[in-house]
Amino acid sequence: MTSRFHAAGVAVYVDEFDFSGVTSSAEIAVTNPTPEVTAFADADATFVEGKPGFTITLNGFHSVAAPDYEGEMFIDLTAENRQVGVYKDNLAGEMGFEGRTDLSRLAEPVQVSQALLLNVTWQGDTPLVQSQLLYIATAVAASVNGTKFQFGSIAATETRVGVLRLLASPGGAGSNDLVVTIESDADSLAGGETTRITFTTLNQASVATHEKVETAGAVTDTWWRAVITITGAGTRTFSILVTFGKRPT
Repeated sequence: MTSRFHAAGVAVYVDEFDFSGVTSSAEIAVTNPTPEVTAFADADATFVEGKPGFTITLNGFHSVAAPDYEGEMFIDLTAENRQVGVYKDNLAGEMGFEGRTDLSRLAEPVQVSQALLLNVTWQGDTPLVQSQLLYIATAVAASVNGTKFQFGSIAATETRVGVLRLLASPGGAGSNDLVVTIESDADSLAGGETTRITFTTLNQASVATHEKVETAGAVTDTWWRAVITITGAGTRTFSILVTFGKRPT
């Protein structure tokens, strides 16, 4: 299976970095190899279903200005456990994918007279997370309940996956704490929410970072939202992104 996201709207995140502005397109390929286990005495070839995997190819442009696509790509390509997210756009409610990636291939060389492209491919050996962008804000300054989205229920054979990205150090002054939770509900009305995921508290001393939290199913609720709680006497503002999804356990 292959999914493609093109320049008309592609939001790309690697860990806590937002590379949407310098990525022209992204391509995701899901693989499930079938290794051969044929024995010498077997009459026919025999195969067994292999471990699922995926690749994510980002097609971008060389850029050393913020967010330093070139510098971060070459740094990140040397490390494992990078959290890569690809969504249709930078809008709450957009569907996409999240994946924990392993080491990947370097950029292909650019030929004379071509654009300064920087295309990289990430690879993973775990199931992709089908994910939804629940909340995004560049300068959230007060507590807020995000919009509820009908993502669907979580089966007992699935794992809930929440990702919180703090895209920059908090602005403003003083001391504030930021707590992000993900809640579920049986319907879109207010009042019946249950907290399913709680992220580590962030504050005025936090720097750009990300966190992934996984919890086991099952949940019959089908509506999900992010809840942002800010406390303290300061005037800090937080640039955050919250996504929620599921993957096979």
